[in-house]
Amino acid sequence: MLSFSEVPAELAGFVRAKQRELALNMISSSAAGVLVANLAALAAGDASVDVLLRTSELQIPLLGLTLIVSVLSGKVENKPW
Repeated sequence: MLSFSEVPAELAGFVRAKQRELALNMISSSAAGVLVANLAALAAGDASVDVLLRTSELQIPLLGLTLIVSVLSGKVENKPW
């Protein structure tokens, strides 16, 4: 498996763009999942609006942490040995 430092120079920009795209997709999917789950709980009558707002507030730091980890994961070389 190639590490990021072994990517040919002409593909380096493409690889970085794809890493950013994947990070954005992961974060937006997580946020959409929280929103859909909250709306489903509200529609089913399992939660009040106040509970859903608090749940959403707690998810924001987790989404930020996920973003930081996804960005950093593209900067760390994977050497299993």
